[in-house]
Amino acid sequence: MSITASSPLRAWRWRRTLGLALLVLFHALPWLQWDGRQALLLDLNARRFDLFAWTLWPDDIGVLLGLLAVMAVGLALLTHLAGRVWCGHACPQTLWTRAFDGIAQALARVLPAKLARPATQLAWLLLSLWTGITFVGLFSPIRELVAGAFDGAWSGWETFWVLFYAGATWGNAGFLREQVCRSLCPFARMQPLLTDPHTPRMLYDPRRGEPRGARPPALGGVLGRGRGLLDPTTAQDYVFRAAHPLLAGPMPTFSADRLGDCLDCMACVRACPMQLDIRHGPQADCLACGACLEACTQQQHQAGFGPSLVRYCSPQVMAGQPRRWWRPRTTALASLLLALLVCGAWRLL
Repeated sequence: MSITASSPLRAWRWRRTLGLALLVLFHALPWLQWDGRQALLLDLNARRFDLFAWTLWPDDIGVLLGLLAVMAVGLALLTHLAGRVWCGHACPQTLWTRAFDGIAQALARVLPAKLARPATQLAWLLLSLWTGITFVGLFSPIRELVAGAFDGAWSGWETFWVLFYAGATWGNAGFLREQVCRSLCPFARMQPLLTDPHTPRMLYDPRRGEPRGARPPALGGVLGRGRGLLDPTTAQDYVFRAAHPLLAGPMPTFSADRLGDCLDCMACVRACPMQLDIRHGPQADCLACGACLEACTQQQHQAGFGPSLVRYCSPQVMAGQPRRWWRPRTTALASLLLALLVCGAWRLL
């Protein structure tokens, strides 16, 4: 166990920077210029799609559909190989929910409680409105759209879609939140078809963490005080008992020196945006955002027990087996992506 307790925390701090960078990129996209025109613009009135150096016309619809197909298959291959990195770090629902949380926390620190809530709602509405304007700016020239907001020159459709996307952003990120991922997102329902036992996910290490419970920190972790790791069967039995107390009956009582490294502090559950308990095993609703990993890392570091009990790895790696990068689904998805790229290159050239 040569990994330090703080290295996993440092490794996952990039997700905040990535989220902020993606938000800035989205809001900056309509303002980018290319040869004196908007670089990215799907102009429905003019029936043309400007994509930086490319200009696609209605008879180039095949190229646009092919580009969308390449992006869809690429996302499927990425999910298959790296897990739910899109859902946890790049999905608009995740990014805007995290932005809303950051706004609420920042205002709660600087404003009295009576003012923090209305100020938060106002800030959410302003961000949602600007998001709606930015999105519509990908279909209508953004400079004219923003200028029209001040002189009432918006058409009926522009007004409708700006308000529609502003309301969707405010409702989804501010109120529906995890329910969008759990019940409304079709891509979330496709995850089991794209993953296999070699796909990384957030996993709890029960061999080191069980049986869980509070104990004096002076005892040290299981590796330092010689208790060692549990065998896999016993560890999974403790996990099942903790997850199903009514079915399995009460947990046995253990002395402090026989407890694992899990303090049962519930920090991982409180940090999870889906309110899941990662210690109960792999769960389909887990976004793999790393919030539970960061929370567990902090608790383990404060207790002096070693690295986090939560790891982002495949079940095969957690079981001590080597990871296989190339599998049957990898071959199928990579072959499909390669075929689409070859067809697209032939069409363009």
